[in-house]
Amino acid sequence: MFADLLLEEIQPREIDVKNIPDIELTESLEYDLQKMLEEEEGSFSKVSDKTSVVQTDKNYVFFSNQWLYLAVLCKKYAESLKPYGDFFDKKIRGNQHVMSALVKKDFADADWIELIPEQVDRERMIKFIEADSTYRPGKALLNGDKARSIKDIFGSCILKKIAVPDASSAYLGNLIYYLAKRPDLYDRLEKEVTFQIGNAGNAKKLSRITKDCARQIIDVIYNIDKFEKIKSLLDINEKNVKVNISRTGGLLPAGNFLRYLFARPNSDLYAGDSDKARVFVDKEYTISFETENVECRLTTEWVDSELVEGGNGNYLKALIAIVNEYYKENIEIKTILGERYLYMIKEKFEFKDLPEVLKTDFARRYITSLLAKPFVILTGNSGTGKTRISKQFAEYLEWESDEGKKNWVIIPVGADWTDNTKILGYYNPLAEDGNGKYEKTKIVELIEEANRHKEIPYFVILDEMNLSHVERYFSDFLSHMETPDTPFELEGYTRRLDYPENMFVVGTVNIDETTYMFSPKVLDRANVIEFKPQKEDVFKVFSAAGTVGKMVPVNDGSAQAFLKLAKEIRTGKFAVDEDLTHYYTDVDGDFTGSNLDYVEGVFSDIYEIVQKYDFEFAFRTVKEIRNYIAAAYELLEKTEFNLNQIIDEQLLQKILPKIHGNKKEIGQMLEELTGLCDKYSLVLSKKKIEQMKGKLAKVQYASFI
Repeated sequence: MFADLLLEEIQPREIDVKNIPDIELTESLEYDLQKMLEEEEGSFSKVSDKTSVVQTDKNYVFFSNQWLYLAVLCKKYAESLKPYGDFFDKKIRGNQHVMSALVKKDFADADWIELIPEQVDRERMIKFIEADSTYRPGKALLNGDKARSIKDIFGSCILKKIAVPDASSAYLGNLIYYLAKRPDLYDRLEKEVTFQIGNAGNAKKLSRITKDCARQIIDVIYNIDKFEKIKSLLDINEKNVKVNISRTGGLLPAGNFLRYLFARPNSDLYAGDSDKARVFVDKEYTISFETENVECRLTTEWVDSELVEGGNGNYLKALIAIVNEYYKENIEIKTILGERYLYMIKEKFEFKDLPEVLKTDFARRYITSLLAKPFVILTGNSGTGKTRISKQFAEYLEWESDEGKKNWVIIPVGADWTDNTKILGYYNPLAEDGNGKYEKTKIVELIEEANRHKEIPYFVILDEMNLSHVERYFSDFLSHMETPDTPFELEGYTRRLDYPENMFVVGTVNIDETTYMFSPKVLDRANVIEFKPQKEDVFKVFSAAGTVGKMVPVNDGSAQAFLKLAKEIRTGKFAVDEDLTHYYTDVDGDFTGSNLDYVEGVFSDIYEIVQKYDFEFAFRTVKEIRNYIAAAYELLEKTEFNLNQIIDEQLLQKILPKIHGNKKEIGQMLEELTGLCDKYSLVLSKKKIEQMKGKLAKVQYASFI
């Protein structure tokens, strides 16, 4: 009837209050928690995404939503405690005879015994009522001949279990009591808190089934290096492969904690394919030793017991200890709120690690541009692969929340996009039976998700961005992109909505008679990459090799590593600085100085030309060019980093897109820029300038797009 309140597995684990994590609530949880508090207190309450306020019968209580983490820590204990209180309220409090017997401590009373027939349950209830300090801390339920409220008892008990050094801490017990009365809401809160903490990084939740958890771990390290890092620990026997604990350098106590990991083909276990099989029969592992390649299957015989000296068997905790030590550069296994999570660790995002389909020059320029600034415009004729490459990269870094929400979205822009409601939504006063509702767009929903998961990159792909006038629907969004510290002000949207710095926006632009031109304001804020597929790439489509389906998410920490690198570049942490101070001599021997002097010299010459024709560039452009150079340096291997090529790409992607006009306005400037490209061997830029000159000769007007 009543759980043992001394069970180890239900006790709240100790935590340093200084290390309590922040919890950011979803909108639905905010609503339901606020409703709960209003129902319980019968008065005003306001639950927000980070801080809450409740009006009680005595005062106002303010508390951080970190308390919800503490509530989840106490959940198992609270769930075990609540049946005691429920039983007392329903069966004892109104029974005057039994109450009188309890006040007199007459525990032999017949009605009392009839009420709780099992002796062990009666003993536990007595300890609960009397607040036996060895069983249930806090206040005694009986205060003279009166009984305190269960809420009061609940709170005093919880606060003995988990100390919160705060003037309002008494309310924590009330909060947990209210949640315990609503198990469905408590479960949802636990799921959300566990998700936020467990998935703060690239984490995989491991199975609660011991043998399946071991299998998941073994598969991960096998995929990393085919057990290369632990090969020195393995002993090969005639029928099995085991870990020799004595070689772990004292990592584990003495014992045979991994007596055999794998069964070999001549083992009776190996061939088993019945329900009694003692190995996983669906997968074989090959371990390459100096003398032979060993084929084997993983055992299913695992235990999750504590590691006690002299143990003999396949212990999951021994495997985890070994993996956390020998694969600490690759993964880390943590236990959070009773669940195990495997974190993939990737220190650096590099071009060489990308799949072949993303190793083209266009893909490199695209990824480098994203790292330099989270707004990129891809332009070109229809069908040239603009949307495909942006989608493939988003799929490659795909990450999925516990609710199944992905970190990217493609939004087709419509010709009817005449204001920002298609991007940011609007308040509909007639929705919800006249109560009003803010109608969110997919972009607003993605912004909310990005703000919840700040360590993950999020991608918005605006397809055919110039089907409508960009400034009409995009100007507000663009302003917030440039000033992310300023929250959105959306009428009818009741929460704070910040522009997430982990969001990347990509716009594809088709060039035909049905589309609109971009203003210099928009072009100035992006890297503009023109897609012109090579003949060999186009004709690959005739073969299977040229067919690319959905990218498989990499799930190795690359998404987090990409975002980390982007943030470092944006904050000015440039490893390229040291190399830019090295001396440089051009091929003709005309220039000698540092690489930095060379870069400044090239762009100074560019500036002198474009300034004369009112196309000068300012601080923002220089900063973003600087970021692009740094991003390319970090992305590429040093032997592949070509400074002149990077300069060429930035003239092409940052300076030329803003140039437009008739022959009188830009004709001479294009001639001078052609000469500059010849001087510095800027091949890509010269090719584009020649195209613009050709268009100028034909129709007396030219622009980049």
